[in-house]
Amino acid sequence: MYMYPPRLVHVRPELDRMAAYIPGESLETFSTRTGIPEQQLIKLNSNESPYGPAPQVLKALSDHSNYNNYPDTESTALRQALSEYTGVDRRSIVISHGSNELINLLWHIFLSVGDNIICCPPTFSLYTFITTFCGAYVLEVPRTMDYEVDVEGILMALTPETKMIVLCSPNNPTGNPICEDDVLALLETGRIIVVDEAYVEFSDQPGGLAHLVEKHKNLIVMRTFSKWAGLAGLRIGYGIFPEWIVTYMRRAQCPFEVNVAGHLAAIETLKHLDYTLDKVQLIKAERERLFTLLSSFSYLEPITSQGNFILSRVCEEDVKMERIRTTVEAHGILLRYFHHPYLSNFMRVTVGLPEHTDLLQHALSKIEAW
Repeated sequence: MYMYPPRLVHVRPELDRMAAYIPGESLETFSTRTGIPEQQLIKLNSNESPYGPAPQVLKALSDHSNYNNYPDTESTALRQALSEYTGVDRRSIVISHGSNELINLLWHIFLSVGDNIICCPPTFSLYTFITTFCGAYVLEVPRTMDYEVDVEGILMALTPETKMIVLCSPNNPTGNPICEDDVLALLETGRIIVVDEAYVEFSDQPGGLAHLVEKHKNLIVMRTFSKWAGLAGLRIGYGIFPEWIVTYMRRAQCPFEVNVAGHLAAIETLKHLDYTLDKVQLIKAERERLFTLLSSFSYLEPITSQGNFILSRVCEEDVKMERIRTTVEAHGILLRYFHHPYLSNFMRVTVGLPEHTDLLQHALSKIEAW
């Protein structure tokens, strides 16, 4: 009797049309591929902080002795600390295992097979990845020439099956924030509006749009400690929701999803904001220096950013992306490159330490002198 391969019997068909999410290469993988020791590498490809967490965070993690016990499922202390930090009611806050978990939960709560979301490329590709996994579809409304959200285009693209409109602010990878008036206009559609504020602490308006959530039953704001707080390795994020959505989020979330270490680190970060926000200011200052550097090379056109990264277009025909990649990798520098058609001739640089900028300048000058 013929036996069907298990994949054809058990695996959801959506997986066959899913394009794998490709993150920035890790230090370990890069070192193995190039032979350059990890301690000699400069990682500027995943928008991580070059400074790490506050010393008090590391001490709290070291001093804690009850790792054998589960964390508080209500995240009481952390939600209270976040309430004071954001100015929103703690009942509106859901703690998550990174903001990626929020995306996964939200999409599965609201999307059924055949539904769609609207997003505005170029933007964070994980939105598309999870949408496909849900059996739903993405309607793309490309950003304008200035990388602004095309509100009129979004309104024209709406269908009865559109459940969510997803906006990243500041947008990854272009670095520009969304205008509050644009969000207010889109809220009028009645669809769930999701604003991903993973980089908001680096922006000119670090308070973001959290203050609007209590006034709008269809607005969600997502944030993370990965970027500004130097806690990417601990995977700690949170969302600000209308209370009716909180009920569903808590119901869908697995118990004890956020680990004890993540709770401790986030609470201590919020207790010692001066240290961490000072590092944010250093990153913002270095971002300006990096922008000036990238602008000095004739073959690059960097985009003004309010994130901790800068996207640059390679604008000279005789300078190919592969040539740039080969040169900077020979100097042990990891940058972010893209496979999406919108970004095939772009590279993204995470803002690092001043000495990282210096070495990048040295590497890029080799290309100009080629």
